[in-house]
Formats: sequence, C-alpha cells, structure tokens
Amino acid sequence: MMETKVYQAATMAQALADVKRSLGRDAVIVNTRRCRRGGLLGLFGGRAVWEVHAAAHHAVATEGIYVPAPPVETETETETATEWTEPQPVDPVEPTEPTKLADEGKAAAEGAAATEGGNPRSTDMNEQMDELRRMVETLVARGADESLPPALVDIRRRLADQEVDAEVAESLMSELRRSVENQPLPDSSVLRGRLSDLVARRIRTLPPSGANGAGGPCVIALIGPTGVGKTTTIAKMAANLKLREGKRVGLITIDTYRIAAVDQLRTYAEIIDVPLQAVLTPTELRSAIREMSAMDVVLIDTAGRSQNDQPRLKELRRFLHAAECDEVHLVVSASSSGKVARAACRRFAPVGAHRIIMTKLDEAATFGMILNITAATGAAVSFVTTGQDVPDDIRSADANLLAQCIVQGSWHES
Repeated sequence: MMETKVYQAATMAQALADVKRSLGRDAVIVNTRRCRRGGLLGLFGGRAVWEVHAAAHHAVATEGIYVPAPPVETETETETATEWTEPQPVDPVEPTEPTKLADEGKAAAEGAAATEGGNPRSTDMNEQMDELRRMVETLVARGADESLPPALVDIRRRLADQEVDAEVAESLMSELRRSVENQPLPDSSVLRGRLSDLVARRIRTLPPSGANGAGGPCVIALIGPTGVGKTTTIAKMAANLKLREGKRVGLITIDTYRIAAVDQLRTYAEIIDVPLQAVLTPTELRSAIREMSAMDVVLIDTAGRSQNDQPRLKELRRFLHAAECDEVHLVVSASSSGKVARAACRRFAPVGAHRIIMTKLDEAATFGMILNITAATGAAVSFVTTGQDVPDDIRSADANLLAQCIVQGSWHES
C-alpha cells in the first residue's frame, strides 16, 4: 500500500513548504482539507488548520497510481512576423474588427493561411528569402566590425550571440556610438552598462491593472500557443492575487480539450481555495462570469492553439468576445525560437492581446527574442516566469532586469 504522510499547518503555504522539505519538490499531493485541531471532539473551539496528505514521488510510481500531468506539446515554426501594434479591448458589439491591429492581423493571418493551403512553395520561398536576408545582414555587420574599436566589436557580437535582429542591433550600435562621441572610449563594463540602459528604454512593461472601470470583477484571459505554460502561469497569478494581495479570485477554464489540464487547474484551485468553473461554450462563459460577479478578479485559462490553426483561433475569439475581457495577455515562451515567437504574435493579433507574458526565462538559451518581439509589436510585457513553483517563480516584468538578461546572456534574479 502506498505510504502517505499528513502535514498540518496554519496556512496552506506553510503546509506545502513542509511537504517540499520532507518529501522533495516532486512530492505528490494526495488530498487536502481544512479542519480544526483541539477543542471539544474536534468540532468546538480549537483552531482551524490546513491538512495535506502527500506521498513521495517514487512511492506513487511504485504503486502504479496515475497522477494527471500536462502533456508535452511541441511548437511549430512558421514564417517571421509582420509589424504588430498594441490592440484595444474587444468591443461588446462586434459588427467590425475591434482595432486597426485586428484588421491588419486578420488580413495577414488569412493571407498566410491561404498561401499555406494554396501554394506551399511560396511559404518555403519566403523562408529562404528571410534566411538569405539574415545572412547578408550578418556579412554586412562583419564588414562594419573592421572599422570599430575592439570594445564596440565585443558589444556587437554580444547582440548577435543573443540573436537580436540585425536591424535592431544596428540601431542600438548607432545610439551607443553617438553616446561616446568626442570623448575617450569607456572600458567594456561601462559600455555594457550603457547598452543595457539603451535596451531597457526599448522594452515597455505594464502590469495588470486588476480593476474594472465599469464595476464588477476585472476579467483577465491568458492566450497563446501550446506548450508555453498558460495553466501554470494562471495558477501563479491566482495564488498571488488571493494569498498575497488578499483579493477575491475566481477561475474559469475553457481548456476542455485536455482533461489533465482541467484536473491540474482544479487541484490548484482547491489548494488556494478559489472557485473554478469549466465551460464549453461562449454562452456558458458569459454565465460563469456573471455568477462570479462578487469577485475582484476573474482569470480565464484558454486551450493552447497552434498559431497555424485559424478555425480554433476564430473560436477563441468568440469566447473572448463573450467574456468582454478587461485584459488579454499573450503568453510566449522565452525558450522558443525567435521565428516561432514572432509568428505567434502575428497570428494571435486578431484575438486582441493587450500585453505579453514571457515564460520559462530560466530555460532560455538566448534572450534577444524579448527585444525583437517588443520592438516588432510595441506590446508591453506584464509578467515573466522563471520556474514551475506555485505561487513563486513569477514576477512583474522589469525592463532593466530584462535588458541585463539580453546584455549578459543569462538570467540573474535580483
């Protein structure tokens, strides 16, 4: 029989910390409940505590018990993205596209879909032309290096190593050269500091407002491709809002395609003691939000959609239109390739994302993609995540910290 241990603490956070200390971070939570300790027969008097039943991961594996876990999903690379400007919230009445961004994004997406369906060779040719353009830019940059002092050559190579787009890198180099004109060239550390400042100025950050100007709950939805960590991210947001900010939080999931994802979010909801509803249609979503009208914030978890799946993206837009979201955050993995990330931004533009959440910074090999996306879209970054721990490993985006990641080539948590 599988051996479980019982942990009791005044708060759920303390109980989970005890589990992690005793059984390790891979421990499996078997059951949780709120009860009273002490008093008469455990019913009167005493004090309320959280009780967690947990087992070591190896014990669960030995017993052959199935524990739901999110499936491993892959990303599909597509062609590079076109310019994306920040959209506005979806209008409650939808006779036309809500923003100029949506018009341009939809046209671009449908045009790309038609190209893919009608003439695959055109897509291949576009990718080959993009690759050729990047090769030419690299050769031009190498030629320009010959006229630069060694310290500036090192800066340029740092940007190239971080896969910063050549056009963005050249613009940064021009600014950096102008900042040191008519003065002795500073040493490398000073130049890197100045470069970090220049990069930070190009990264917009904007945390969620958490408020609905019309009254009622602030409705926030997370959207994005498969495998970027939306469910874990929304659990982190819910836990921080409830446990650290003291807000009343409700969870809604429309990710009914993956049973494991619903089970995972339900487990999180029970642990942090927030209501969760799973809905199947836009009408059910609208009703669920009305039922949570007493909440301060309602978070909506959506199914991962491939940026190439236009029917599913249109379905997603119908859900978000019904929800009348105050904020829509596009979740992008920092560990994905720049081409995939740019394609996701372009294809999800018609859905109406207001901000970007960068996940998996701890897994990223390079960080230039952050700057490339913000430069191409003009969208603000709201959060970054740096691991799987809930409610930890999430923080509001900091332009200076992200700039240091790009310049130094590594994630350093302050």
